[in-house]
Amino acid sequence: MEAAIAVARKHQTSFGAALAMGDQIFLTAANQTKKLHDPTAHAELLAIRKLAEHLQKTNLSGFTLYTTCEPCPMCMSAAIWAKIDSVVFGCSIETISKYMPQISLPSEELLQYTEQKIEVSGGFMAQKCEMLLKEFA
Repeated sequence: MEAAIAVARKHQTSFGAALAMGDQIFLTAANQTKKLHDPTAHAELLAIRKLAEHLQKTNLSGFTLYTTCEPCPMCMSAAIWAKIDSVVFGCSIETISKYMPQISLPSEELLQYTEQKIEVSGGFMAQKCEMLLKEFA
């Protein structure tokens, strides 16, 4: 999570992501929706795209996605399609909603519509992640 927080801070955004396998971080990404003029350029999507391209495969099983904020439905769907094993996030969608509009569909709820099993853990380093929301939202 420290890597996700660091990349978010570096890019002056509330949203950072890191993809890791075990203790090894493979890459990080930050939201770039404004810079790229792309509403889909969320940190999680950019990280998944970069790793899939690097590995030349779409199955990212074995990886954990760390993200400063709970993935939106679009990003969680991408994690499902990429077969990521687990998602660890800092701030919940409920917390994010205090700072900006959100689609209020928690990750766990979205998972009930798929057979893909992803372990989801929230609230990890939430206080540090919320500081990013306060600073950059």
